[in-house]
Amino acid sequence: MAVVSLAQVAIVVATLVALSVYGQDFAPLAVAIATGLLLTAAAAFLVHRRFQALKEASRRLSLLAEMNVQVNREILLNEDIELIYRTILNYLFSVFDTATTGSILILGEDGRLTFAASRGFTEEFVGKFQLRLEDSFLYQITKGEIQEARLITRDDFARIETVFKPGQWDYQTVISAPLFVGDRLFGLLNLDSPVSGTYDAQDVEIVERFRTQIEIGLLARERYTTNIKRYQVDALTGLLTRRYFEDLFKLSLDRATRHQDCFVIALFDVDELKYVNDTFGHLAGDQMLLSVANVLRASCRNSDIIGRLGGDEFIASYHLTDIKAMEKNIANIRNRLRARTTRLGDTEHRLSFSYGLASFPEDGADQDTLIAAADKRLYAMKSASR
Repeated sequence: MAVVSLAQVAIVVATLVALSVYGQDFAPLAVAIATGLLLTAAAAFLVHRRFQALKEASRRLSLLAEMNVQVNREILLNEDIELIYRTILNYLFSVFDTATTGSILILGEDGRLTFAASRGFTEEFVGKFQLRLEDSFLYQITKGEIQEARLITRDDFARIETVFKPGQWDYQTVISAPLFVGDRLFGLLNLDSPVSGTYDAQDVEIVERFRTQIEIGLLARERYTTNIKRYQVDALTGLLTRRYFEDLFKLSLDRATRHQDCFVIALFDVDELKYVNDTFGHLAGDQMLLSVANVLRASCRNSDIIGRLGGDEFIASYHLTDIKAMEKNIANIRNRLRARTTRLGDTEHRLSFSYGLASFPEDGADQDTLIAAADKRLYAMKSASR
């Protein structure tokens, strides 16, 4: 552009000199030269703008490709979901480096949208914000048929109803994109601008590509989390599964061995579960298991672990305690449980459990030996109560 401008200036100067020398006879040629210069300048300007637009598009697409990998990695590996939302929004702002305001809104079970991440909004506005999905711009523009990113312009705002008061959300151009996890609408991704014409169709296409990649990552994360939860948590009682308990117990045992710590392992067996199942049905039996599991969970501190071995059996590991203290604690829990009635289906029952304790390192230095010692004492208690 600079070279073209200098050349044009030189031609203008030469034309003026020619006019002064040759007079009016040179005027038609001067007009032709001036017209040519104007056309050349216009063409050069358009070419320059096109070049800048292509350069910016190339930058955004290159950055988008790079970000897709990074965002998916953050989604899959980061446990802090709020940090994930902030990361997604920050990456999007690095693509649209002129953006000043944006948000990720999450759809709750009550059908309302709340902020999961934001840029450019006050803490007070974010904290109080709750919006029915039906009142969102994207819902109104699409008449509820939310499928893809949309550009919402000043003309659109003029014909839709808004619940925002003047000064709360004064924007002229918005890109709003849905976030789906599978077939479920998860939330909305928004870029807002107070300036009309800030975003165009190409920007919408970029946001559409970006949100598609986010959806892939969120779906993978949900499936991964579901599988992990299935491995870690017993579906009925909410206690640890046997496999996950054993994994954590190995770590606790290694730590206790290295630091010469003590702990107590306990086995529990729910009394009369077979009788309840056979007499009142398995639903009553499940209620019985859940009630006992909740009581046993209350015996644990944050440093302790408790799981379901299977059937009517539970197992717990109590860190940094001795067998006398745990014997007293669990006996008190058992007595309180037996002293009250619990409704199972249409009848009231007095629940109870038997237990056996073993102490590390006195009763054993490995998992099998400790469990065998605790199981022997559990069996002795059940035999004594028959």
